Amino acid sequence: MTQPETQVPEWFERAIATPGASRSVEVEGCQIHYLSWGDPALPGLMFVGASGGHAHWYDHVAPLFADRFRVVSIDLAGCGDSGRREAYSKQLVVAEIAGVLADSGLLDGPVPPVVVGHSAGSQCVVRAAQAHGEEWLGVIGVDGLRYAELESDHAIPHFRSLDPSAPPPPRRAPKVYEQLEDAVARFRLSPQPMIEIGNEFVLRHIARHSFREVEGGWASKFDPGQTQQVIDLAFELTGALKDLPCRAAALYGERSHLTDPSAGPTVTAMNEGKVTSFTIPGTSHFPMIDSPFAFVSAIEGVALTWLAEHYRERG
Repeated sequence: MTQPETQVPEWFERAIATPGASRSVEVEGCQIHYLSWGDPALPGLMFVGASGGHAHWYDHVAPLFADRFRVVSIDLAGCGDSGRREAYSKQLVVAEIAGVLADSGLLDGPVPPVVVGHSAGSQCVVRAAQAHGEEWLGVIGVDGLRYAELESDHAIPHFRSLDPSAPPPPRRAPKVYEQLEDAVARFRLSPQPMIEIGNEFVLRHIARHSFREVEGGWASKFDPGQTQQVIDLAFELTGALKDLPCRAAALYGERSHLTDPSAGPTVTAMNEGKVTSFTIPGTSHFPMIDSPFAFVSAIEGVALTWLAEHYRERG
């Protein structure tokens, strides 16, 4: 059931009262913004958001990791408070992830970092792991790595209809809202969740960080050109998890357009049993919003297991 905004739990207020430190680094001519929480002496944990997502999607969960991890969340170019590019590419996204890992100090921590990507961010982190995974402890894809052409997956017909050789469509001017609260009221998750998402206080917090002040009002911070030039179906990445130079896991929301009951066993079999894969019960495509405690437990469980294995291997 959707909770009225007045019913904001104490844990959420406490988390939001611990904002991440804001910093930017230049990567290939573009300022890339990120937030960080926790002691730099702790193992690193980095979050890369969904298409159109931004670093503030993790404001309410990052502090819940910060007793065990140094946490970083990134705004890719064209998202959040990062700069925009004339042209985007998968290679530039890989460079942005690598640049923030280096600038934030996560590569200098006591152990290599764990990098987590949600939705389309899963593609981004796996591609980055292919290039730089020897410097990482592991990579986790959250509800973003396709293993079948499911009827529920709205993106299949969309991407199948695209001509990869065609130039990207012209960018449209963003809609401008007179007041920030007007923009926040119109904020919607895309794709539409398959279950009631609840936790309206989380959605409103994310929405308030999704718009920038422009002449005449407020407009979305997101540049749609980023998705059009960076994201595809990426079927080839799911079975390649076993070949990465670091550990890998694929987690799914139980009630998501990207999953069915076969998700965990299928992805595990595709990767010859070498990859952790399971669904998070009761969650949508947006588990950090509808089930933040389950999301934290799932990510922390995988990451802490990898840390224990790392220390055991090193004696």
